[in-house]
Parts: sequence; C-alpha cells; structure tokens
Amino acid sequence: MSTVQAVCVGVITIDTVALVDKYPSEDERVIARDITRGGGGPAAVAAVALSRQGIKTAIIGTIGDDADGKEVLRIFEKEGVDTTGISIGSSPTAGSVIVSSLERSSRAINTRQPVNQAPINSAAKNLASNAQWVHVDHVGINRLAELGISRGSGPLISFDAGYGVEDFDPKIVDLFVPTDRQMALRYPGVDLAVALENDSLKGGNTVVATQGSAGSSGYSSETGLVTSSGFKVEVKSTLGAGDVFHGSLVAQIIHGFSLQEALHRANAVAALSCRGLDGQSMIPTTSELNAFLEANK
Repeated sequence: MSTVQAVCVGVITIDTVALVDKYPSEDERVIARDITRGGGGPAAVAAVALSRQGIKTAIIGTIGDDADGKEVLRIFEKEGVDTTGISIGSSPTAGSVIVSSLERSSRAINTRQPVNQAPINSAAKNLASNAQWVHVDHVGINRLAELGISRGSGPLISFDAGYGVEDFDPKIVDLFVPTDRQMALRYPGVDLAVALENDSLKGGNTVVATQGSAGSSGYSSETGLVTSSGFKVEVKSTLGAGDVFHGSLVAQIIHGFSLQEALHRANAVAALSCRGLDGQSMIPTTSELNAFLEANK
C-alpha cells in the first residue's frame, strides 16, 4: 500500500519570471532586476509546499517529452515528491513567461498550456486511492472521476478554487478554498462570514477563503467562523502564494492542527514564500516555519 499521505492533481509548469521596476511599453526594453526559472502550476506548487511541511506527497499531471519535462522531474526528485503518477503527453510541457512589476505590484503572465491531459496511469490511480488527501486545482477537479475518486469513497478532497467557481457545488469536496473575490461572486452583496457559513452548511464541509495579505477566514460546523491575520515580510513577488497556502493548509490539517491554527500556520508559509521571485524557492520547511512563528509571537 502507498505510504503517500497527500496527492496533488493538476497543472505542472516550468516558469520564467522577470522582476522589473516597470512594465516595458511598446518596443521598449527594460533591465530586469532579476530573472529566474522554476517550477510552477497550482497543483505542483502545492505539492512542494506539502513536502517541505513534512508530508509524504505525490503529484499527478501531464508533462511533455522535452527538456522542461525532464526539469520538472528533477525538481520534484529534489523536493522528495513522488512522480510515478505523472504521464507524458504529446504536447510540450506547460510553461509561462511572467513579468512582475514593482511599480504596479502586479504581474503579467503569458502561458503555454498543454491542449490535452494525457490519460491517468495505473500508478496515479493507486496513489490517489490510498492517500489521506487528494488536492486538486482547476484542472485536477475534472479528473477525479478518471481517478475513481469521489467524496465519501476514499481520500478526503481539497479544492483550490482560484477562479471560475461562481456556480461550483461545494458538496463534492471536503475542503473548499476559494478566494474572497470568488466568494463575492458566489454571494453578491453578502458578508464574507455569512457566505462561508452558507457554503459550509450546504456542503457539510470546511470552507476557507484566502484574503491576500489580510490573511484567511474559514468555517466548519465544528468550529464556526475562524479568522487569521496575514504576516508582514519583505515581499519580492506574490507569485504562487495562494497555491502555497493551499498545500500548506492541507499539510497543517494532516498534522492535526485545529482549523484556527492551520490557517495561522498556512498564512505564515504563504507569506514567507513571497520572499522569492518564483513560487517555490522560498517555501519554508517546518523547522523554518516554527522559528518564524516563535519570533513573531
């Protein structure tokens, strides 16, 4: 039987990220303060966050038979993430070129995604069926049936609901995590706390909203409403911070922390990840997280 505790399913990319003072205008060249290449994709970043937080983790998704695909496998091997559930597709490995502007505190993303996800392999099905948690992004949520996974029959399901979930039925997952903006679209004119309670009671699950630098809020029938403030760090880029939060939140829950403490710790992990230009390089380990929290009591 698999010893993997959490399996992440969805997008895997190789990203090139440039940090500039301001976006270039047409035909203008600007000098970047920094340029880096690294792993990206919501499910992939969450997998690295889980692994660095001491959770035995696997990733399921599609890469190409190319140099970027080999780099993906190298990154995951270094992070201790099981890659036997990755399938090789006919399209190039997904990737993005991202320009992050200090002037506007924003980023512009040009992305190449594979047109088709390769079929789920047998190792992926075995990993998912034996895991404690399956964490999915906007691509992974549509692959649960292919994996033979549904709520109440196997692992618990966590959904990174970053966008496009105005009409999503929360009943199909155990942990529903949209942004506060998505909750505002789901419940126009309704207070966030009320919206969280509505979805939690409707789904019989836990619902958490990310709120950027303000932190996060969650609701379950066991805890009621809980909130946790964000942390101040020296921010280089917020790229991937939400994905880091999602992976870390699942990690803290697996470790047995209460929802309140899980939010607190996941907020800190996400904040610390913003010290890096890419989405993965500055994700803290558990010992680094504990040291940071001790210093910021």
